[in-house]
Amino acid sequence: MTDNRNSTPSPLVAAELCQSATYGTPEEVADGVLRILACNAKDYTGPGTNTYIVGNQDVWIIDPGPADKAHVDAVLAAVAGRTVRGILITHTHLDHSPAADLLKAETQAKTYGFGPLSADILALTDEEVDTDFVPDVSLGCGALVGEGDWQLMAVHTPGHFPNHMCYALPHKGMLFSGDHVMGWSTTVVVPPLGNLREYMDSLDKLEAGGARLMLPSHGPVVDDSVARIREVRDHRMMRHEQVAGCLAQGTTDPIAIVAEIYEGLTPRLMEAAAGCVRAHLEELEVEEGKPTRNLDDSTYQKVENIFVT
Repeated sequence: MTDNRNSTPSPLVAAELCQSATYGTPEEVADGVLRILACNAKDYTGPGTNTYIVGNQDVWIIDPGPADKAHVDAVLAAVAGRTVRGILITHTHLDHSPAADLLKAETQAKTYGFGPLSADILALTDEEVDTDFVPDVSLGCGALVGEGDWQLMAVHTPGHFPNHMCYALPHKGMLFSGDHVMGWSTTVVVPPLGNLREYMDSLDKLEAGGARLMLPSHGPVVDDSVARIREVRDHRMMRHEQVAGCLAQGTTDPIAIVAEIYEGLTPRLMEAAAGCVRAHLEELEVEEGKPTRNLDDSTYQKVENIFVT
């Protein structure tokens, strides 16, 4: 999937995908990888959250999804008779992590992720965050789980969300990209939890990894991951130039800028677009020499050439 969906308003793309969606039924989307689509379609999630089951007899579950009984039952049915080695979380938005503890209770598998957000950070946002989830095992960037062809590497990718992780499957040339790069639309970057510079740096990190196939948590599988990453980057830079142009003309209010440069959005996506505009305004201030937040260098550990060719 490398067609330019960025030019189509998200609600129209979401409606198209929902019409053809099959919920609760395992679908083999790559060798040794099953996808089960959760029935939680909305403005942000497109047709819903993709939960992946990775492996053969020993499997890993990536992004268990919302705490929806029908979805949890479908995932459990798909792994029946196999050993679940672990449950991997990309990040703690409510459409990704709440089912983790339900699956853990049934499979006895440990949960893995970057870690929870602090109370101080959570107090800054009204985003839909799973404040209860704490992984059994906290992973840093470059951490490895599993063995052999099914060994997975954690790749910390802040920008959309501070504790966002992608998971690379180096021996298979696959990347589970979470929300950082989606298959159906571009990703929202909303301060204070979202940060545009971090988002762009994380895109660079993923492109350097060189995955062949990208499996996002929302939308279809992406057959050319590098092309999709570049498409997303180009789109974000186009928006950056548009926001800068509005400022140059004297338009500074995010809502007014949204009205100038976006079209076809639902009220909820209007709010998200205004958040993205704020991220661009924040970055423009940084470009003018104003201070920004600093992350420890280990956050941006390079993962170049991690895929086996």
